[in-house]
Amino acid sequence: MTAAQPLDPGIRAARLWAVVLAGGQGTRLQGFLRQVLGTERPKQFCRIVGSRSMLRHTWDRSTRLVEPDRIVTILTAGQERFLEDEDRVPGRILVQPANRETAAGLLLPLLWIGEHDPGATVVVFPADHFIWEEERFAGHVRAAVGATVRHPERLILLGVEADGPEQTYGWIAPGLPCEAGGGAELYRVRRFWEKPDRATAARLFASGYLWNTFVLAGRIEAFKRSARVAMPEVLDPLAGAAPLLRTRNEADAVAAAYRRLPSVDVSQRLLAGRAEDLLVLPARGVYWSDWGDPQRILRTLKRFDRRPGWLPVYARAMAAGLESAG
Repeated sequence: MTAAQPLDPGIRAARLWAVVLAGGQGTRLQGFLRQVLGTERPKQFCRIVGSRSMLRHTWDRSTRLVEPDRIVTILTAGQERFLEDEDRVPGRILVQPANRETAAGLLLPLLWIGEHDPGATVVVFPADHFIWEEERFAGHVRAAVGATVRHPERLILLGVEADGPEQTYGWIAPGLPCEAGGGAELYRVRRFWEKPDRATAARLFASGYLWNTFVLAGRIEAFKRSARVAMPEVLDPLAGAAPLLRTRNEADAVAAAYRRLPSVDVSQRLLAGRAEDLLVLPARGVYWSDWGDPQRILRTLKRFDRRPGWLPVYARAMAAGLESAG
C-alpha cells in the first residue's frame, strides 16, 4: 500500500476525507466476468488484472491522499461477504439496504462524515476505474483539493483528455478559466453531456472536450447545497436520518430513509443539472478508463500489453464463437 503523501498546509486545512463508491451491481459486465473468472461478483470485487481487486486499487489510490481511517466505503446489502477476501479493510464500511443509484450512494457517506466533521472536504472515488499513472493522477486530485480551499462553494470535477468519441461516458465542455494559483488549470463548466449519441460524441471529441471521471472534490456543505436544489427528494430523507448516523440507531434510520428514496443518477441530476456549481480540473497525461464493459477492459490490456491468465482462454472462446457463427 502506498502511504499518504504530505500535503501542503492549505490542503491539510481542508480536513480531507475520501468516499469510495462500491455499491454498484455491475450488471453490464456480469456475463463477461462469469465467462473469464467464473464469478458472479460485481466488478469492483474482482481481481481482473493482477492480485488486487478493483476496490483494493481504489483504496490504495485513496491512501495517497488520506489516512486509512478517513476512508468511508459505501456498499449495498449482500456485498459485505466479498470483503472477506480483502486484508486490512480501511476506515468505515457503510452498507446501504438497497441500491438506489448513485445519488443515495454518494449522499449517505457524505452525511455520515458530516455528522463527525461538518467542515470536512471530501474526495469521491468510484471503485471501478482503471488508472495507469497513479501518482500523476493523485497529483491532479491534490490540485483539486487545493482548489476547494480557494473555491469552497464549488465542486471540483476531474476531467481527462478523451481518446475517442465514446458514447457511454459523460463529457465536459470547459468554459472560462478560473484563477486557481499554483499552476493548476481550472475552468468553469460550460456544459455537461451524459452519454451522447454517436454524432454528438464525434463532435465533442473533435472539440477537445473532456471525459467525466466522476472523481469529485468539495466541501460537505457544497455537496449539500447542490443536492438541495438538484435532488431534494434524495437529500431530504437522508438528512432527516443524519442525526442518528454514528449511533446505535443508524441501521434503522437508514432503512427507513431508503424506503422513501427514488433511484436518481448523480451525473444526470447533480452534474448535468447543476453545471453552474462545478469547476473542472483537467487531469492531463493520465490514462483513465471506466471498466464498465468488456471492450474497454480488452482495449486497456492491449494498450499496456497486459496478459492475465484468462485472456488466452477468452480469445479462443471468441474465435470459436466466430467460426460457429460463420
